[in-house]
Amino acid sequence: MNTLSRLLLAAVALAVLGGCANHPELRPYTAEETRQLQLEALQRQGLSQAEYEQRRLAVLRAGQEQVVTEVAGAAAGNRG
Repeated sequence: MNTLSRLLLAAVALAVLGGCANHPELRPYTAEETRQLQLEALQRQGLSQAEYEQRRLAVLRAGQEQVVTEVAGAAAGNRG
């Protein structure tokens, strides 16, 4: 390999490795973010007002049940 080829190979390697370091770390969505995405998806579906409200309430209730379960589980752990 000549010197120019080695320099080009080193430059490409540095560019690839440098680019990998700039990507943000992936993380799971929080419950609130998931609920917001579900509500935004509902808005784009072109549902009738009654169907939209019914599904929106189902999404909101599902989020509240999850919170109530977590609180109830924590309260039960404090009793023991």
